[in-house]
Amino acid sequence: MCGISGIVTLNESNNHNIDFVYDMCQQIIHRGPDDDGYYSTNRIALGMRRLSIIDLEDGSQPIFNEDRTVCVIQNGEIYNYRELREKLKKAGHRFSTQSDTEVIVHLYEDYGEKFVDHLNGMFAIALWDERQQKLILVRDRLGVKPLYYAHVDGSIVFGSEIKCLLQHPKIDSQLDYQAVYNYFSLGYVPQPHSIYKQIYKMPPGSTMVIQNSHFTIERYWIPQNGSTEPLNYNDTKSRLRELLTDATRIRLFSDVPLGAFLSGGIDSSITVALMAQLSDSPVKTFFIDFEESAYSERDYARAIAKKYHTEHHEFVMRPDAVNIVDKLLNHFDEPFADSSAIPTYYLSKMTKEHVTVALAGDGGDESFGGYNRYRTILKRREMRLLRSIVGPLGTRLHHLLPRNAPGRRYFRSLSQNNSESFVVGTQEMETRELLSCDFLSHISHSVMADLDSQSLFSRNGHDRLFPYATFDLNWYLPDDILTKVDRMSMAHSLELRSPFLDYRVIEFAAGLPMDWKINRRDTKVILKDTFANDLTPEVLSPRKRGFSIPLGEWFRNELRETLLETVHDPEIRDSGIFNNSEIEGLVNEHLSGARSRKSQLWRFLVFARWWKKRKINDSAQVT
Repeated sequence: MCGISGIVTLNESNNHNIDFVYDMCQQIIHRGPDDDGYYSTNRIALGMRRLSIIDLEDGSQPIFNEDRTVCVIQNGEIYNYRELREKLKKAGHRFSTQSDTEVIVHLYEDYGEKFVDHLNGMFAIALWDERQQKLILVRDRLGVKPLYYAHVDGSIVFGSEIKCLLQHPKIDSQLDYQAVYNYFSLGYVPQPHSIYKQIYKMPPGSTMVIQNSHFTIERYWIPQNGSTEPLNYNDTKSRLRELLTDATRIRLFSDVPLGAFLSGGIDSSITVALMAQLSDSPVKTFFIDFEESAYSERDYARAIAKKYHTEHHEFVMRPDAVNIVDKLLNHFDEPFADSSAIPTYYLSKMTKEHVTVALAGDGGDESFGGYNRYRTILKRREMRLLRSIVGPLGTRLHHLLPRNAPGRRYFRSLSQNNSESFVVGTQEMETRELLSCDFLSHISHSVMADLDSQSLFSRNGHDRLFPYATFDLNWYLPDDILTKVDRMSMAHSLELRSPFLDYRVIEFAAGLPMDWKINRRDTKVILKDTFANDLTPEVLSPRKRGFSIPLGEWFRNELRETLLETVHDPEIRDSGIFNNSEIEGLVNEHLSGARSRKSQLWRFLVFARWWKKRKINDSAQVT
């Protein structure tokens, strides 16, 4: 696990030196505190920070092929590297390390740009071919590992985090207005945008090839709808168990201590069960809880820990609600409003005190229909008559009703089509009320149009769930869930791995019928059936709370002063971004208990404090 950065010119001249890349790497020491490495030639400079997981002694990067004409740096892990290594050795390749990264240079020698098709892992890769003067940047299929880039001053600059790229003197901090709009509508900035106009996110499952004066980006993997051929349910369960078991097995290889997050949910419980069955020693499990008992799932986690005799660690979270906001901003580099980042931050911090690698259950909801919003969107078909009658009036009724009137959002939602309702719900409408008219004059696209996702929802496939799950795989999973997991774990130099993110599991699940995943009574149907004997009755019971926090209560208590201070900050009020009267109305409704506005207020607070921090940093650089 590492952080990478680099710069390549788009012509023959080279106006850069390794010192610039060194400065980029200094920004991400937390991603790799154990080691660093650099390489430069006439057109390129590469750098990396290393968190040593495999081949602790000899796995330093960059890594080269035999004649040093191919150079690679990598952030992540190649889980099937041992199998690949044996095949490559039989083909005549010589290895100088035991590192998983070394298989990449030899795969490139045999398969060229198609080397990525052979990799099973989480990775961001930069590979330099000295003979062809070609740089290849690759991001893993699901987007577990981040990769940002910018085209500036005749060069491509790239890095694992935005803060790397901001070291370039000609990358400015001009906001991308559409990205801001999308953030307030979704709670995160969806790729390919970042919050900065000049900086972009590499899409998941994509490759950038930079050669001569040109660069191109292509997707090498996109989630596909599965086979329509008949399947045997029992045979499918056997195959599912086999796949998840192998996905877990290959993620257990490590030269450092390893454990697991155990939330008490289905996915993390299955992960721990498989780890216990594959391990010779007790699994170390980690659970975080709140002081507020209403949010506790301690009993579910304890039931699994007891069943598998794990070495179980529990933590009670007493967060500093004020200071944690600014800590998160330092790691995300842009506004990010998934409040479950807070418990993930503390859980990662406490887990790193015991292990360096932990397995988690991320990815199971998207593949096996685990979100309740899937059931909600599928039920909308039953409301077609009501929507056809009331829908055309929904927007008008929404505007006529007082802001805190019950049902106001519901009437607005009736006028939306299914795809818009699923992706943004009423949040985009609320964004248009929260932002100023002047700011909105810069917005030319709706969220749906900007994401260009409508083609997903226009398919006439046999699986009605597929477009929604695929949207989540393409945007919500990489840009929200995996961004949160990567930044919060890397903040503490902890590597997280998830068997459910194995692309073989994703592809297999895509081929399963919808009613094997979700029905009127339950979610993750086949997953629960497959592992029923491995779990406990409590864990198998229908429920879905998620990693939520008592945010509403915090705004009325610990965060109250911070919220009010931010709302009345003269610089924020005069920024021209917000409809100040709308913000004040939301605050008054929430603090009085008239209506919960925690989600809108959290997005505002996170953005406003990020904006203020950015403004201070820009002023400091000018002086």
